[in-house]
This record gives sequence, C-alpha cells and structure tokens, in this order.
Amino acid sequence: MRSQRPFAVALAWALALGLWAPAAPAMDFHLVDGVLVMSGPVRGNELVQLRNFLAAGPVQLVLLHESPGGDLWNGYQVGHRIRSEGLPTAVSGRCESACGLIFLGGAERFFSDGRPIGLTMVGLHGAHTTDTHQPLTQLGPRMAWVIRSLTDGKYPGELLQRTVYPRHAEDIVYSFHPSRFRQDGTPRGVIECLKQPDAGFECAMVDGLDALAIGVITQPEVLVLPEAVKRLLESLPAEP
Repeated sequence: MRSQRPFAVALAWALALGLWAPAAPAMDFHLVDGVLVMSGPVRGNELVQLRNFLAAGPVQLVLLHESPGGDLWNGYQVGHRIRSEGLPTAVSGRCESACGLIFLGGAERFFSDGRPIGLTMVGLHGAHTTDTHQPLTQLGPRMAWVIRSLTDGKYPGELLQRTVYPRHAEDIVYSFHPSRFRQDGTPRGVIECLKQPDAGFECAMVDGLDALAIGVITQPEVLVLPEAVKRLLESLPAEP
C-alpha cells in the first residue's frame, strides 16, 4: 500500500517545470555502435523511422533517452515491433507515458549509466486527451493488458488499476532502479505522484516495490553504454 508520507525528491523540479508541456519536435533517432538512441517526444512517425533503421544496419539495443512520451498508439506499435524483433531496451534519464510503453517492449530491459541513476526513471499513467487532459477510461483495459503482459504479470494489480484509471489525468507512477532508494534489502523505488488542487503534485513511495520487483526492468545490472553513445547523449537536450 502507499506510504502516507509526502515524498520530496528530484521529481519535484521536473513536475514544477512542466512535466506535461507539449513539445514541438518529433522523436530523434541515432544509431551508434549498434545502439539505436530514441529521444524526445513520441509524435507519430516513430514506427517508420524504426523500420528504416532496422533495415539500414544491425541494431543490438534500443536506448530510450529523455522522452516525455506522447502518442499512445505509436507507443503500442513501436513497443510491439521491438518485442517482435527480440531487441533489448535500456533507459537513460526520464522515459514517460508512451516512451514507457516502448521501453516495456524490450525482450530484456535495463537502466543505463547514460544519466545519473537518481535521474533515471520510467513513468506510466492512464490515457488522456492532449489538449484538455480528460481521462480516456475506455482505453484503460487495453493499456492494463499491455502493461501486465509486458511485465510478465509482475505489475501489481492494485497499482495497475491506479496507473491506468487515475483520479486525475496527470497522476503518474514512476519506477526507479532498485539501488536508488533501497534500505536494508527492502525494495524501494516506485513513487506515485498525484495532482493536487493547487496544481502541484504530492509524491509518495509505494512500499516494498521497485522497477525490478514490478517487472518494469528484467535485469538488476546498470547497463554500461559505449563511450561513443555517451558522447552522443551529452550533445542531446536533457529535457525535450
């Protein structure tokens, strides 16, 4: 069950700076040393780009880097293609919304050292309209099935219900690496952020869970990226 203690972490600045603000550019793709880096918002042509890069050269890993998400349908389609190819995925920095669904498509899933581990997270939330942020509860059953299936049934049912049927459209559940908050061997690293009437967020730790425990990642090791990939990441915007 959720801890009742408000949680003040690095998330606060991200939420305060406009976590959900729309961004104009589409997702960027870069292939470096077999690593396909996908960064920025999910806007609609990602499946075509993914197909082109898969056809152009060997892809050994898909790295999701600093993405606020975006189009739900494309998140489903890209995640499905990645799973059908048997490719692993890794995350660098924030990967939210549709990006989180793409990440879950990985046959194996890792956190990477592309960004500090404390600033690396996967965020999932229910579907809503882009312009008015009205919840689209009719899309909840499919989203719940996708998340539960891609996490091999490890995503807890009660948390899944709150994720896909949020009280407020901007509520979001973040998953962190097991090493980020763990104390005395107890899993800690799932944080639920709820939109408040004053337009702020209240974030609280969900007891006994982390990204590994709920199946968001499949491997506990932090993936060490090639130096050429790290140099590329340094040149990309930290917050799309």
